[in-house]
Amino acid sequence: MVVAKTAVGPISLLSAVQLMTDVWHQEKPPPVSFDNLEQVVGRVTATSIMPGELITENKLAPKGTVPGITALLSPNQRAMTVKVDEASGVAGFLAPGDRVDVVVIVDKGEYDKDPLAKLLFQNLKVLGTGQKTENRPGDKPLIVPTVTLEVTPEAGERLALAAQEGRISLVLRGQGDQQMVQTQGAEASKLFGKPRKVISEAPAAATTAALPPNRTVEVIRGIERAPVSF
Repeated sequence: MVVAKTAVGPISLLSAVQLMTDVWHQEKPPPVSFDNLEQVVGRVTATSIMPGELITENKLAPKGTVPGITALLSPNQRAMTVKVDEASGVAGFLAPGDRVDVVVIVDKGEYDKDPLAKLLFQNLKVLGTGQKTENRPGDKPLIVPTVTLEVTPEAGERLALAAQEGRISLVLRGQGDQQMVQTQGAEASKLFGKPRKVISEAPAAATTAALPPNRTVEVIRGIERAPVSF
């Protein structure tokens, strides 16, 4: 059976020097495997393949595919690149073929005083990672990490709007994890609790001014007169 002779990365054009044939020790090989190098040479890989790993059809892009990111796209899917920072991009641990969830954090507009975090997409395929240089007026060029995801056209519209209105964070899924969950989102006021209102004491001068004015009467004792206030 045809196996990889050396490590091969995704979207790579397979050549004869990267392949070899080896004896298959199990009773029956998988039906999507190959027994001739000519069946595989010239095909494009859809995932990483390790030395000695069996070459199967599901690890290859469709016949006729040219090397490039389009080789990783599933039917009716699109490739979309979004900006992330090192933390929200899972600190450089992402690799093509990984699956992620997308969380958007919005803290402007009507969410200015009560930011919202919401799980927007689940189980998106990572096609690649890279960097983008941004030129800002008056500042040095800034290198921004990017992640390219596989999305449907509709999801691409929503993801573009989310990236414009908030900040994107990616949540890495475990291998084989296909579970879809429903969440309510997280609001800052519910997460931390609303701050207590502090009632300040009235100034002493204001308290004094609120008291009624003193009354003064004249007391006559014989021929003496004296004012008395109370």
